[in-house]
Amino acid sequence: MDKVEANVLQWLTAGSDDAVDIVDLPWKVEELDRGVYYAEHPSVPMHLMVAFSDNFVHLIVPTTIETAEMSNEEKLRIYETLMWLNDKVHMMKYSIGGENKNIRLRVDLDKSTLGKEEFNNALVALVIGVLVGVKALGIEMEFMQKVLQRLIDMLVYRIENGATEEELMNFLTNTVGMDVRDAKDLLDAVMQAIEQE
Repeated sequence: MDKVEANVLQWLTAGSDDAVDIVDLPWKVEELDRGVYYAEHPSVPMHLMVAFSDNFVHLIVPTTIETAEMSNEEKLRIYETLMWLNDKVHMMKYSIGGENKNIRLRVDLDKSTLGKEEFNNALVALVIGVLVGVKALGIEMEFMQKVLQRLIDMLVYRIENGATEEELMNFLTNTVGMDVRDAKDLLDAVMQAIEQE
């Protein structure tokens, strides 16, 4: 692990839930392979892959939108939209990758000049890119459903691991950033669903 990799991992894992900058949130980071990491924070609407190569830090946001099986007409519409967005959103770019040609967002950062501020700007650009892309592709409802499901999965995991109601409310209000009433309503609904299973 080189110095840049160590710095990036420290930037992601240190911090607090009331941070102003995205980079200063305490991201949960998991090593997937040598020099490849998965990072997430409940208040950020994306999963982040961080990969290190010789000269670059690659930030990649994979999506579940597969284009491989789409009709040519639908592919053309999506590809044209992504190319148009590439010209509108600075720093990050939309791309296609993987076996199923999933839509991805990415930023490639030069290791030789990378600082914490530029890294934070890249994270902000990716969040903006997710939101702009969701709107441009007309998939707002699907996106919100996935974000809500991700939040519910995090709650269920904490419940199964013995979290108290106070800890769950703290997670929803302080870590996720929900207001108390919405957090209580969501927690009540999840608890009710678990009891009915």
